[in-house]
Amino acid sequence: MLIAALVSAQVFCMSTAAFFLFRMNGNTFAESASYAIITVFMLLSFIRQVCFIIGSPLISIGIEAFFLIASILLIYRHRSYISGTISILRNFGSSNFISFIFLIFCFLYMAIHTFFHVPKEFLDELSTLSLYEKSGFFQLVSAPEFPALFPVNHLILFKPFLWSGTGFGAGMLCLSAYLSIGFSTYALARRYSWPPTAFTTAVLVMSIPRLVVQAIHPGTQIIAVAVALFCILAIYRTVELPNLTDLLLLVLGLCFCISQNISGMIFAPILFILSWVILFRRHGIIEWKRILANAYAFLAVVPALIFSQSWLFMSNYYYKDSWSGLFPSISFNHDGIQGALANFIRYILESFHFTAPLDPFFVRVFDWSMTQSLQSFYDFFVRSCLGESGAVQVFDLTWMQGEMFSFGPVGFFLVLPALCYAMLKGPRRLKAVAIAFVSYFYLVSLILAWAPGTSAVFEIFYVGAGFSIAFFFPPWRFTKRNKRIVQIAGCVLLFITLLTTP
Repeated sequence: MLIAALVSAQVFCMSTAAFFLFRMNGNTFAESASYAIITVFMLLSFIRQVCFIIGSPLISIGIEAFFLIASILLIYRHRSYISGTISILRNFGSSNFISFIFLIFCFLYMAIHTFFHVPKEFLDELSTLSLYEKSGFFQLVSAPEFPALFPVNHLILFKPFLWSGTGFGAGMLCLSAYLSIGFSTYALARRYSWPPTAFTTAVLVMSIPRLVVQAIHPGTQIIAVAVALFCILAIYRTVELPNLTDLLLLVLGLCFCISQNISGMIFAPILFILSWVILFRRHGIIEWKRILANAYAFLAVVPALIFSQSWLFMSNYYYKDSWSGLFPSISFNHDGIQGALANFIRYILESFHFTAPLDPFFVRVFDWSMTQSLQSFYDFFVRSCLGESGAVQVFDLTWMQGEMFSFGPVGFFLVLPALCYAMLKGPRRLKAVAIAFVSYFYLVSLILAWAPGTSAVFEIFYVGAGFSIAFFFPPWRFTKRNKRIVQIAGCVLLFITLLTTP
């Protein structure tokens, strides 16, 4: 418990100091909050990875203590921002009183929950990190009996919890990433709507069941999603007002997307192409040459190399059988376009299969099983034509029973139509982002073979594209009353998910 309290205090103080710095730089409240959390994650990850490479992990304690003290001093120096922040929250809460108060109570419950439940899968990952910590980078790479190392950009953030041996409280980092996702969604939605609609969009995204579960159970997947949204926000800010700070944060964020989760490995190149197209189409290469000519731009070179994990991949390539420790445990689609089409349908059906408690409810009240209906549809229309192309095993939705898996009605009924609408009617920037997300969906269907649990890689897709809902809502029909109804529906879904999560 003490380790969890100390880590929480460290992240809070450093994030608050970073928040004040971004506010002074002219960022909005939501942009500053999102930026602050992810930049603190990047700073801590950079420090710990460098110490891991040089073989002196204890040095990171002194460096982190220095930044913690500096953060406390900065907060004290700019304490006048505290009253302004409280005033903004009070005004925002008064205009969205019911939803705002409900979310505060849910966040408090989630914060308490993070101290009491640690999944076995996360403890296994933590034990791997413990091996890295004890043996050191050069010893692990040169020893032939050790397998290839996997990227540690996000997992190394949980290093302090190795000292407790239990992992209790590690979920606080995931809860911080969850809050960053909410702030990023709101900041991006504000580009296409007024504050009430943007807040409604953020509530809907934060109520996605799988995201809620990821927020209270320790793991790295939700951090990858938060970093992806951070990059999209950085793209928008950079193209709106070209400047060195946002451009460097974008570069570092693109490299920081790489983690042991295959979703980040696929989405990072897509984000790179997206940023290249948007930035150079809007301002041309001359403007970016002028900005990058600044001497401070070279400060990002070493962190970018560390976050790119090139040092790790190259070491694996020269000393191990595989350049990455990821791929041996992943099954690939060997059936080409036919397998991709079959996988596309499978993932759509899984996204339509909502949160687990809804199916027993439908069976008891309406005597209708969603699982059986979707399975019958698949067997009749898809299996008869495509068979088991692109799948590791027979597609059967019954594996999802009892699993808090789905992206809920928000993913199927709002995110998917919103992306299609954005590609058809959206402005060029939003259209490019929508195409990037659809490309990600296609690449996952084409590259990965379907297996139970593979749809977890679509968390980036459904959560990251959630801000497009704000453009999808018709402003002339989405009245104040309708906004409140939708907000309450999102809050109820969030509450149900928390009640049914162990």
